[in-house]
Amino acid sequence: MDEFVQTFHVDWKLLIAQLVNFGIVLFVIWRFALKPLMGIMAKRSEEIEKSLSDAKRIERELAETEQIKDDRLLEAKKEAQQIIALASAEAEKIRTTKIEQTKQEIQKVVDQTKVQIAAEKVAMLREAKQELGNLVISATEKVLAKKITSAEDKALVEHAVTSLKDHA
Repeated sequence: MDEFVQTFHVDWKLLIAQLVNFGIVLFVIWRFALKPLMGIMAKRSEEIEKSLSDAKRIERELAETEQIKDDRLLEAKKEAQQIIALASAEAEKIRTTKIEQTKQEIQKVVDQTKVQIAAEKVAMLREAKQELGNLVISATEKVLAKKITSAEDKALVEHAVTSLKDHA
């Protein structure tokens, strides 16, 4: 061993001092650099793992939310279609009712017009008969050149009206 020390010029005191210095440096590095660094790295690893698990949870919740949104959207579309169908049916019902009411109103107007025309016809015939009677009286007065009494007048008018009815 002496030969080894002589060949490589190893000084045991220096070697031990360097080993002690290396131990102190190693302790200082371990205590003040590696241990805090390892703690920071462990804390950072935990944060990364927590972030990853949060991201997975958020992704899962997002997928659930998307599914709920799709379900609600589908349900809303179905409800909208039902509302549209009901509204169409109601509109058709109202349209049919309005058409029926309009037909009834038109028929009522037609009936009233027929009644009015019939009444006007009767009034015109009565007026025409009266006018004809007056003309007959007037012509008869001129022919007879005298005024006849009211009883004779009525009898003459009735006779003229009856003869007109027979001819008509």
